[in-house]
Amino acid sequence: MVSELGLDVDVVELDTQLFFKETYETRERLVERYGLTLIRPDVLTVAEQHKHEGPNLWESNPDRCCHIRKVEPLIEVLRPYAAWVSGIRREQSPSRAGARKVERSERYGVWKVQPLAEWTEADVWRYISDNEIPYNPLHDVGYRSIGCIPCTRPTRPDEEERAGRWAGSDKLECGIHLESADGVSTRERKA
Repeated sequence: MVSELGLDVDVVELDTQLFFKETYETRERLVERYGLTLIRPDVLTVAEQHKHEGPNLWESNPDRCCHIRKVEPLIEVLRPYAAWVSGIRREQSPSRAGARKVERSERYGVWKVQPLAEWTEADVWRYISDNEIPYNPLHDVGYRSIGCIPCTRPTRPDEEERAGRWAGSDKLECGIHLESADGVSTRERKA
């Protein structure tokens, strides 16, 4: 949508270094198609995280892992900006149900613009199809919401869209869309 409008906006990639190969390949297709130059905030390597936090932090403390790998880098990268555009949608989860198209994020000190807040999953797929947008092929094999490898699994047709994220736990959000300063909030827990 931004490319159709001819807007020159910075694009930030929060690369946790734990993504699927297909996610990286999709990123490269998008970079090529839209001529993107990605801003990539520094993230601890997985080896550094193991050294400081212990092995497999995503298993022992997934909230802390997400905070280190996503929330802290986002806080840092957003410092010079007045606004952040996000693709979250209300129907994705109970914690996103109240998302407004424009709202102030005190946590990040920016306006958060969420133009797809009212869209359904079907709306997204219709737009992708109509505009021939490259998408992650993992969607074709049951991954409706895709994050880091250790915290993502495919969903069954009868499950909610984000049921494959942090499966087997009550965790629902990585924390970047929450206003909690510590990266953990009751809003991010599954209902």
